[in-house]
Amino acid sequence: MRNTGRALAVAVTAFALAAPATAAPAAPAADTLTVMSFNTWHGGAQVSDGINKIAQQITSAGADVVSLQEYSTDSTKKIAAKLGWYYTDTGTHVDIVSRLPFEGEDWTSTGNGVVAVKIKGIWIYSAHLSYTQYGPYNACFDNDSYETIYADEATRRKQAQEILSWAGSSPAIIAGDLNSPSHLDWTADTKSVHCNSVVAWPATKVFADAGYWDSYREVNPNEAATPGNTWSPVVKQNAGRPEPQDRIDFILYRGGSLDATSSRTWGGGSGWPSDHLAVVSRFTL
Repeated sequence: MRNTGRALAVAVTAFALAAPATAAPAAPAADTLTVMSFNTWHGGAQVSDGINKIAQQITSAGADVVSLQEYSTDSTKKIAAKLGWYYTDTGTHVDIVSRLPFEGEDWTSTGNGVVAVKIKGIWIYSAHLSYTQYGPYNACFDNDSYETIYADEATRRKQAQEILSWAGSSPAIIAGDLNSPSHLDWTADTKSVHCNSVVAWPATKVFADAGYWDSYREVNPNEAATPGNTWSPVVKQNAGRPEPQDRIDFILYRGGSLDATSSRTWGGGSGWPSDHLAVVSRFTL
């Protein structure tokens, strides 16, 4: 977890970095950073007044920087305008908004497309892995063998490995919707709520094996008592079957003096603008 240096050997696709809509608010304490991962359900387009609701939730969560997934048209620009924050404008399904200015920025098409910004000396990544061949459906609906489950996870495993290769060894926070449960959650202690299965989900294990800590599970180590499900506060049925409820949104970190001091799911209830819960983690630097 204490690695230094940054290696970028992968070709990068350029993107436009827009200036903040208004002057950014004063920076928080220099030794802390609060990060939010927020799948915006097609940029707030699935609910009424979605942009305002997303901006309000970001403010209420006390986030300093937000990894956004599921872009729609100019949704990131509109969210940033409501907040008066800095933002990336990749034109893809991943972006970042921040109350703090960017010290650097980068984007790559590897890992299904990932955007990165440097804030307070830390590279922060927004990721959104492939949603096809969703693993819990293999386990819960199709009763597939473990061999089949792991084979169908090959794309997400590859995308995770690509992100790791691109990120290098510098201190980093990788936040996003991985469209995969965690190997820390589908354990012998939770088989009864996970279709009687114990699965070492490859995408999260790739990051763990590379030294990344899962901030939520680090702070909330009992997977049975605090499952932290983020999918889904909205989707509870699937063709007459119970929709598997899982933790598929993550804030992972590695390196330097970074340490997660708190982590929680965020959202739900009336007026919540997403079909995912968000995750909010606070770090000391």
